[in-house]
Amino acid sequence: MLKKSILISSVVVLSHATTMGQLFNGLQSHYQMQSDRLSISQAKNAQAMVKAQFWPKVNAFASYTHYSYPTVMRPISPTDTAKILAKHKPLPISQNIARVGLNLSMPIYVKSLFTLAHKAEAMQASARAKRRVDLLKNEAAIVGANANWRYLEGLKSSLLQKKRTLSQTLAITRAQVALGRKPKVAEFKVKEGLNKIKIAINNIKIQEQNLKALIKSLTGIILKRPVRMRKVGSYHVASLAPVAPLRAKSRADYLNMKAQREKLYYPSVALKANYTRSYGSDYIGKRSVHSNYSSIGVMLNMPLLDMPQRKSVQKAKLAYMKSQIDIKKTASELRAKANAMREQMKYIRESIGYAKENVRNEKQLLGIARASYEAGRMPIEEYLRYIDAYYGAKADTYKVQASYWQTLAQLAFVYGNNFRRIVK
Repeated sequence: MLKKSILISSVVVLSHATTMGQLFNGLQSHYQMQSDRLSISQAKNAQAMVKAQFWPKVNAFASYTHYSYPTVMRPISPTDTAKILAKHKPLPISQNIARVGLNLSMPIYVKSLFTLAHKAEAMQASARAKRRVDLLKNEAAIVGANANWRYLEGLKSSLLQKKRTLSQTLAITRAQVALGRKPKVAEFKVKEGLNKIKIAINNIKIQEQNLKALIKSLTGIILKRPVRMRKVGSYHVASLAPVAPLRAKSRADYLNMKAQREKLYYPSVALKANYTRSYGSDYIGKRSVHSNYSSIGVMLNMPLLDMPQRKSVQKAKLAYMKSQIDIKKTASELRAKANAMREQMKYIRESIGYAKENVRNEKQLLGIARASYEAGRMPIEEYLRYIDAYYGAKADTYKVQASYWQTLAQLAFVYGNNFRRIVK
């Protein structure tokens, strides 16, 4: 019961978020951010795994072996054999031998391991850059969704005003029809206009629910209405943010190609050590005998022919070439998109001014048309066109303002700008 109450209270708190900052904070708990954090952890673990290969490996072993002929438990020279026999001790030769011991191996010089460690660092950089890009992309989506919702709210408000205007017109028309000053068809046309408005309002409510669901899916926050947005800064041209993770990944691909070549052409040096204690029965007197034997040395391994590794080099090279093409392709597309949006921003700003001027003009025209209609000097069809023109002008204003916010958000995303310095 306590858990349920805590959960309900937390939802209530989140549902009253009223600032863009709270929405941006909510993005930190989004599944995409959690996935990106795990990707960074995976990259760190990959680097740790490479570094772990520099540590020695120690293994314990045990075996029991039966041989078809008595076998030495360790190498023994003729001189040692003579000394053992002179002391009447059993020789370390047995047909059944049990062995226990330790093996140690440690790389001294493996060039590819150093390169793979640098590759793991590049993968970390790529994961961190991707996390930043995903956060910027979601912030842009939040700004765009909220701008669309504000546009729909404005459009709905405009339609409600239009509905009130037509309702008043319907009352006047009914009175005039009753007096025989207007035909019955005029009343039907006004009702038709009202029904269209109701349908449009319902469509807006459906779109609002979709936007509300999008914001909740990104932030976990339930909003009852769109958040107020205020522009506090503008975008600034910088490096293309979505290209950053691709560059880091391309470097990782290059280092992987380099490491595969080093495995093919560079020698490796390793330390090998072994300790073995053997147990058995003397094959002559059947007396118990044991022997200790150890070794330590340095091993040089020089690759001469390794066809699978050659194919690995080719595979890594192709991956690197593809990543380079992906960078050029993405950068080219983003530059073209950004340049187009920067040009569009100029026209959008102009359109906002024109749209506001149209609203003022259409409002005056509607006032004149209303007076003419009520005086019986204008047919209902023409009067309804003036009403549509006025509220259409208001809708165009809301739409172009939403377009401005969406374009601004996309430019900020492309250039990797801080959204908190642009919108509040």
